[in-house]
Amino acid sequence: MKPPIAVLIILALASAGQSAQPAAATMEQRISAAVRDFRGVLGVAAMDLRTREWVAVNADTRFPTASTIKVAVMLEAHHQAAEGRLPMDATFTMKNTDKVGGSGVLNGLHEGMTFTTADLIHLMIVLSDNTATNLLVERLGTARVNARLESYDIREVKLFRPTFRDGRPDVLPDLEREFGLGMATPRDMVRLMALIWDGKAVNRQASDAMLATLRDQQDRATIPRLLPLGDDVSVGNKTGIDAEKRPGPDGVKRHVRADVGIVSGPGFAYGVAIFARQVEDTRWGVENEALVTGARISLLLYEHFSGKH
Repeated sequence: MKPPIAVLIILALASAGQSAQPAAATMEQRISAAVRDFRGVLGVAAMDLRTREWVAVNADTRFPTASTIKVAVMLEAHHQAAEGRLPMDATFTMKNTDKVGGSGVLNGLHEGMTFTTADLIHLMIVLSDNTATNLLVERLGTARVNARLESYDIREVKLFRPTFRDGRPDVLPDLEREFGLGMATPRDMVRLMALIWDGKAVNRQASDAMLATLRDQQDRATIPRLLPLGDDVSVGNKTGIDAEKRPGPDGVKRHVRADVGIVSGPGFAYGVAIFARQVEDTRWGVENEALVTGARISLLLYEHFSGKH
């Protein structure tokens, strides 16, 4: 005797739900294998920005952000521009005392040059310019950056100070001693990416501007590295690179690598965050194990969310 139609429908729906779940579970298993083989601590979070399906491995572990925290500074800058407190055409005059080391170009330019808020946001994200970051943070306020994140219920992403000011935090000194410039979980960073994609980071206009800036990113060594860019696939991302602030139990000071972003193409879009700390490979170049492993994980996620296996 054939089962009733209602039973067949229920079985079909159950089967469809089960087939979707194992796909994410299988992807997490594959990523977990890469995480186990990695010489360091690795955390990954990704979310389908249409269906809200998550892929998560160590996604709620706290990591040093390095320069990925600059996305939160960009968010606050756009908020203050929308509020009229710091317009995008407001000007900043750089002094020699503003210059700091590390990434960027402003520390090689002459004193007295002027830049707008929009200029500094572009330099901070696209070239990860530390001097531009500090000029913005000093005007915006570290505490305001964190309060803004909390207003979106993003509580595990925090900025502690301007760049190159180790041990002199504006807020939360105990956390700054461990994490340095900022702290985040992969999951909360993806939630920030989702706000931008959804047009809820300030408003649609500001969100679109932030995504456009992320898409101008010059560092393509992790999330975009192995993806078929140019085939209607775009990546907007922000990277981070640093040394740990504290040595490990064996007295060795290892490294930090991170990348967060939005990958989109025909019929798909997802947010992704890949964080690594206590990285044993301390080479600064693009062949660092954390970057190579992160790129391979990024490709797995692309194949999963785009359906292009």
